[in-house]
Amino acid sequence: MGILEDVLKALERVPGWKRIAGLPNELDALKARVAALEARLAPASGRECPSCGAVAYRLISSAPEQGDFAGSGAMVDHYACGACPHTNQVHRDPG
Repeated sequence: MGILEDVLKALERVPGWKRIAGLPNELDALKARVAALEARLAPASGRECPSCGAVAYRLISSAPEQGDFAGSGAMVDHYACGACPHTNQVHRDPG
């Protein structure tokens, strides 16, 4: 095994080899992080809540705008977070 040892010693002198040799461990760590993020997002059925950050913020209902804008086609969207009590109304003009 003298040749293999010589090759490994030569590689240790190559700039950047230690970084290249550490890539398998770094790749495994990144795979684990991606899997954890995918697991966190899997049950999510909404957008990120502006209050708590959970991916449980979704549209609950839409209704035509009332008052001065009634009949203009404007809508009011009602959003709520499933993880915290945060709610919000968004007024949108279809034009």
